[in-house]
Amino acid sequence: MIKLTRPLIVFDLETTGLDFQKDRIIQIAIIKKYPGTNKKPLEVVRYVNPGFKIPPEAVAIHGITDEDVKDAKTFKEMAQGIAKFIKGCDVVGYNSNRFDVPFLQTAFERAEIYDALNNVEFIDVFNLYCKFNPRTLSQAYADYCGKQLKAHKADADAKATIEVLEAIIDEHKGEINAHNLEGPTVKNLAEMSRKSKKIDILGCIVENDKGTPVFSFGKHKGKAVTSQRTYCKWLLNNDGFTENTKQLIKQILNAKT
Repeated sequence: MIKLTRPLIVFDLETTGLDFQKDRIIQIAIIKKYPGTNKKPLEVVRYVNPGFKIPPEAVAIHGITDEDVKDAKTFKEMAQGIAKFIKGCDVVGYNSNRFDVPFLQTAFERAEIYDALNNVEFIDVFNLYCKFNPRTLSQAYADYCGKQLKAHKADADAKATIEVLEAIIDEHKGEINAHNLEGPTVKNLAEMSRKSKKIDILGCIVENDKGTPVFSFGKHKGKAVTSQRTYCKWLLNNDGFTENTKQLIKQILNAKT
């Protein structure tokens, strides 16, 4: 079993699309697990009203309709409660470092909440799983848990994600312990599950092998943040990046001057 020193949030989102700036969350499921075995995990599943009609192509994937969300609160209306529920916790998701975490961070920032995901260890079960079997959550669930998953329902996906994580830990404990002598702690699993050491939540800025903050994307990929001040100025005025990323770029630039 995973070694917890503080609560662990397992979450999954369903959205109106793939663009975390333009699209919106329409369902969120959270499972909160506590250190030790005495306290039962808490489960929260909420529809979210996106404020516009859900595109048919999105409905075809997850089956959530305008009728389902018409009486739901907007994310902004529930943001304070969600932030309070997850602060002080580490986070688990499936392909979450690339999709769910940026989506959630952006939604919080729209609600003027900037610290909900600060100082968090992020375990991406997809990245961890791909170290052993690069496939989908449904296949991971079948391979590791021997069950069939009815995908694209946030609550089912979130429950399957934690089951897969625990099954990976159990089946690959020897390899995990060899990689980290302390065993399957949240910090060690988070380290194993990320492809590079992220500095910002979105992973736009990562550390290279020398510990230098560099860009992880675009024409400046691999270049030091401090060497691209003109690009940084453009990025700081671009709505396509989160406030978290912008503040960290400012810190990096200010530390250099």
